[in-house]
Amino acid sequence: MRILVPCGPALALALILAAPLAAHDYRAGALRIDHPVIRVASPVSKTGAGYLTITNTGKTPDRLLSVTTTAAARSDLHGTVQRGNVMQMRARASGVPVPAGARISFAPGSLHVMFIGLTSPLPEGRRIKARLHFEKAGSVDVEFKAQTAATHPR
Repeated sequence: MRILVPCGPALALALILAAPLAAHDYRAGALRIDHPVIRVASPVSKTGAGYLTITNTGKTPDRLLSVTTTAAARSDLHGTVQRGNVMQMRARASGVPVPAGARISFAPGSLHVMFIGLTSPLPEGRRIKARLHFEKAGSVDVEFKAQTAATHPR
């Protein structure tokens, strides 16, 4: 019995064009940025927390200086610190170091990008464009995929 598998230029073109749609990781020089997501309490929230992982595969340290987007009035780099029994967010005005050979995780209860004043609703799956600005690697455009806290608890 013979099984025919469709192939040819049309299939190849479809696969090539579909690849960027499925991709959710990015590169900037020796830096790899994996799986950026923005978590919102509900689709109509005005704030959201951005999470991602940055891996520095190089031999030179770098620093994430800022994140910009037109999808929010502003975006700040935040860290979380514990003071007694209370967790507090603190802006990281000097950026976030990305040491050579290290992996930095932005995750709930830790580092995150705070998107403040979101300009439109973010239903599950919608993506917002943002630009990460690094001290040495320069800027890289990424998309944060929206998740709601109800469907993606910690």
